[in-house]
Amino acid sequence: MKRLIFVLMAILGYFSADAQSAKVQSAINYLRNGKLDKAKENIDAAMTNPATMDKAKTLFYYGNVYLNIYMSPDEAYKNLAPDALEIAYNAYKKTKELDTKEEFKNELQINTLIIAEQFFNKAVGAFEETQYLKARDGFMAAKEVNESYGGIDTLSTYYGGISAEYGGDTTTALNLYQSLIDAGYKEPNLYASVANIYKGLKQYDKGLEVCAKGLEMFPEDFNIIISETNLYLANGNSEMAIKDLQRALEKTKDNPTIYFAVGVQYNIISDDTTKSETVRQESFLMAEKAYLDAIRLDSVYYDANYNLGALYVNKVASIVEKANALPLGDPGYDPLKKEADQMLLKAIPYLEKAASLNPEDKNALISLKEIYARLGMYEKLKDVDAKLQE
Repeated sequence: MKRLIFVLMAILGYFSADAQSAKVQSAINYLRNGKLDKAKENIDAAMTNPATMDKAKTLFYYGNVYLNIYMSPDEAYKNLAPDALEIAYNAYKKTKELDTKEEFKNELQINTLIIAEQFFNKAVGAFEETQYLKARDGFMAAKEVNESYGGIDTLSTYYGGISAEYGGDTTTALNLYQSLIDAGYKEPNLYASVANIYKGLKQYDKGLEVCAKGLEMFPEDFNIIISETNLYLANGNSEMAIKDLQRALEKTKDNPTIYFAVGVQYNIISDDTTKSETVRQESFLMAEKAYLDAIRLDSVYYDANYNLGALYVNKVASIVEKANALPLGDPGYDPLKKEADQMLLKAIPYLEKAASLNPEDKNALISLKEIYARLGMYEKLKDVDAKLQE
């Protein structure tokens, strides 16, 4: 009697396993006929049964069903599983582990590479929608899939780094960028990006090291030069910043922003009282020229107009200081006063232009008020007073 029970149990187990195998075959048939809802229903059932859930064939077709759901143009099918792509990938990974006879090797590799392509495309879409961390995850997934078959997926790694950088994940960005540098990836923007991250982290020396390496490989690259410039600017090294800016100007002579940046650095040196009078005067003239070049290229450049006007006003302060240091009745006083007034007259058109370009900024108006009062330009003084009280 006991033997009969055991036989019956064995028969029932056989029929149960056979029934679940039939579920896999049904899923395959439904998949071939494009009936993805039915295919999903059957393959899901096979995946919940111990008799079939750990078989390579079940997992392979489980991946196939979900990959087709993800790629289906029919929204009704796509909505069957919002995370179908991830499910398909995990199924293929498990298939690769279990397929010891390599029955599905070729198809598995093809389908897995399709998965990588879909991850990449999905990441591109997220990036375009400024969902940078989501894009990072997509590119990282594409990288993982492609690299599971060997080699380095430089494209996914690079775009993953950019996405991480834009999303504020500087740690991941640096790791990905560094892996590309170590692999000898020939992309100059890679070095500029790493330098910019180090600048944001205030690790200026590391940033400058990266720029030096980048410029060894790409000595004429504009973006690396600008990144190095920004590091020098952030580090307060005006002299080195100017050298880089001059190099940048050799690459492009029609960029007012660079001329403005040159002007700012020479302006800083001209105001530095630790420098000699000769250096300060030379720097003043270079700052003036750079600002004028910026305005020549862009006449409505507010910052260039305002800074040039302010440059002249600040120069007046040093001239007045000299005049006041002279003994009473010294014949050198009047020429210095005249020079100061002439400098103020030079400042007026640029400050007036700045005030017209940005009426909300009161700094230009305040400077103009002081100039009009000093030069006795009372009608203009009334106008600027009225604007300041608005």
